[in-house]
Amino acid sequence: MVYTGARVQVAAAAVVNVRALARRGPREDEADDEAGEPPEPQEKPEPNLRITLPSPFPAPLAAAASTSVVESPYVSASFLAQPDGPPVGSTKTESPPDTNGAVGRDKLMVTLNSNYVFERKSDGKVLRKVSMDAFWRPVGARAPFDPRVLYDRYSDRWLVSAGDSPLEPTSLILYGISDTGDPLGSWHLYALRSDTSGATWADFPTLGFSRSTVAIGVNMFARESLTYVRGRLIVLDYASLRAGGGGKPVDVTIPDGFALQPAATYSPTETTLYLVEHLGSFDATYRFWSLSNGKLTLVGSAPKTNPLGPWSTAGPGNLLPQQDGRGIDSGDSRVGNAVFRNGHVYYAQTIGMPPSPGAGFVLRTGVQWVELDTSGNFVQGGRIDDKLALAWNGRHMNAFPTLAVNARNDLLLGFSEFQSNDFVDAAYAYRAGTDPPGTLRAPVTLKDGEGPYVKTEGGARNRWGDYSGTAVDPVDDLSLWTIQEYARLPVGRSDDSGRWGTWWGRVGGGPPLARPRCVVPRLVGKPLLKAWRRIVAAHCRLGTVRRVKDRRHGRVIRQRPAPGKRLRSDSRVNLTVGR
Repeated sequence: MVYTGARVQVAAAAVVNVRALARRGPREDEADDEAGEPPEPQEKPEPNLRITLPSPFPAPLAAAASTSVVESPYVSASFLAQPDGPPVGSTKTESPPDTNGAVGRDKLMVTLNSNYVFERKSDGKVLRKVSMDAFWRPVGARAPFDPRVLYDRYSDRWLVSAGDSPLEPTSLILYGISDTGDPLGSWHLYALRSDTSGATWADFPTLGFSRSTVAIGVNMFARESLTYVRGRLIVLDYASLRAGGGGKPVDVTIPDGFALQPAATYSPTETTLYLVEHLGSFDATYRFWSLSNGKLTLVGSAPKTNPLGPWSTAGPGNLLPQQDGRGIDSGDSRVGNAVFRNGHVYYAQTIGMPPSPGAGFVLRTGVQWVELDTSGNFVQGGRIDDKLALAWNGRHMNAFPTLAVNARNDLLLGFSEFQSNDFVDAAYAYRAGTDPPGTLRAPVTLKDGEGPYVKTEGGARNRWGDYSGTAVDPVDDLSLWTIQEYARLPVGRSDDSGRWGTWWGRVGGGPPLARPRCVVPRLVGKPLLKAWRRIVAAHCRLGTVRRVKDRRHGRVIRQRPAPGKRLRSDSRVNLTVGR
């Protein structure tokens, strides 16, 4: 199966300078608090949802592929990436953030649905911040969403993509490239019309590159019915982009393709771009594609089977548990990201368990990583899947993973961590290239959650994600970074009171940091909110809050444990508050 495409015209092009954008600030017409929320990622029924036969996997490899009792190494750097806050010039927060970030030689770039933030790599100091709207407005974007960013160490360039104007006839596909390795400098930005007829719109853009090619995958949906129409791949000539041209875009249609994920290619010479596509959960199938000389080829001419065994599509639904809050949307099993490293392709995804032929019967979620050769054949893989986890028993569920692989084949898998007796944490797990095949070391919490997360924006789903970011440090090609989402302190008690945060962690590249300890603060007499903030600042967690009749309304009258106690990080502090 081979697909080719046709040239399409660039609808708009512009050159922007981030320093200048940040100095200028928002114009009055850019501060639009009434702009719509980022769209929910549209879904396509999996081809296996009508299967009623028993699973064809009597003894899946997943039974032997598990996490090790050895803990993953602790981080050598850890700091805030970007908190939940309104876009520059606005007052309305965004949900979800669509967590993504990239690592350069001396800077970090965080791209969220709210703002693009540029940080100093050594300590996370914010150097510049511009709204996503302001960044893309010069090419005619009105409501950009689903931001992606990658740094290519071999070309010393930053690559970005996004969608724009969901459900609208003016829907755009956006992409850009930095002029140099400094993301605060100039960028060439471009826009393509998603559909000149206005009948369909582009959703969930993905991004990847090889030495010769940049590719953006999108899913096309009908504007009126929201039914799936087709998959597309926008193929760009990398040399043209580096030279300041528009990339000579070619539009390749994949009639039944969905969420094709191009790899970030860690190679100075590899010109073939490999792509992975999740196909079916209950039959554990995927498709492996290669893109070379303008031809998109289904490797092996047929879907391939993952021997880790079947699973269920994770969503849609508010399955993921948390302390003191409603369930959180788990998304689906589309590929989180893919990388090419040392002749192999790796990818990560969320899985629902136990295996089920239909949607809606999922008791827990886990995360899965897979390594393939360039024929698309399974090499190894594994899962983080707590088989005893349920939505009410305090065991771990995980979702929204991404991974990176360094020059030694060490792998870092980042994800969010959910429990019924804890707030949502950012977490990761590591494997050394020399570890036994199919294993990960035990997960580590990167950033403890601070409070319950409820942010429905008037809809049914309590959305999280929709993805995350993990990358290799380009300076040593060994240190591994991940940017993950966690729950921050809520603001009020409404259905939109939840606040997310995003957090950077680095494994390697220096000695591990000292692990934080919960040192219980003195809280008696403090208003509840102030006490909660002190608990979080002390690396503790708010436990039960008991309210009793007392003249000290809204203030803490008792606490347990007592002030000064030194405990494990994220230990509970229980309060009695007057009412």
